[in-house]
Amino acid sequence: MPLTEHTRQIIRLAWARTLQLDDFDLERGDPALRLEVVDDEAASLSFTRLFDRAVLSGPESLLDSARAVPDEQLADETRLLALAAAEHPGARIAGETFLLCSEEPPEVPPSPAAAGAISFDPGPLRELLEASPADDVAASGLPEAEWAATLVDESDGTPLTAAGRRVQQMMLGELGVLTAPAHRGRGLAAHVGAVAVEEAFVDGLVPQWRAAVEAPASRRLAHALGFVDIGARTTVTLG
Repeated sequence: MPLTEHTRQIIRLAWARTLQLDDFDLERGDPALRLEVVDDEAASLSFTRLFDRAVLSGPESLLDSARAVPDEQLADETRLLALAAAEHPGARIAGETFLLCSEEPPEVPPSPAAAGAISFDPGPLRELLEASPADDVAASGLPEAEWAATLVDESDGTPLTAAGRRVQQMMLGELGVLTAPAHRGRGLAAHVGAVAVEEAFVDGLVPQWRAAVEAPASRRLAHALGFVDIGARTTVTLG
């Protein structure tokens, strides 16, 4: 279901502030014209597509070099890396992600675990993070989460999956989910993810999800939870 204009306005405002634009820059002007945010102290070059607007953020010299490059190419991490590496040989790909948001709480499905329960204790979450691959942990955003819930096996306390939330500009609640490698493929993430979405709404936030391009399962999960695509973001660090 498409997002209402009110929700879209909230998302635009949050991202305008995140990108250091004026509050209404993402609502006004010609969508065919790319917005630029000059930051000569930036440690990265980022291309953001949000609804019908495109924003390129980074040092002025790189923005100058990018003016003749179409948006479709800047959205590609290898092309963005090549642009940055021409001036910064140590540049590295930081990621290409889809951005999604939701405006309706999903129905929380029954836990697929025979004896699973939601825990807000930090102990099971720490155990899950320690037992999971470092790349998966980083992608989930759970180490920086301001709110988190973990689904644990009540029979032995084993952490099965967890969801966390970080707040963006006091308007968006960015969610992330991590499932223990031994328990993937059982539908556990959908259960804890639905709890996280519901709690975001309770706290007055618009739920947001980032799904890495190389992790299609994350985007499928977001769609299953009622999220819709709102854009994408590609970033390279300058080294």
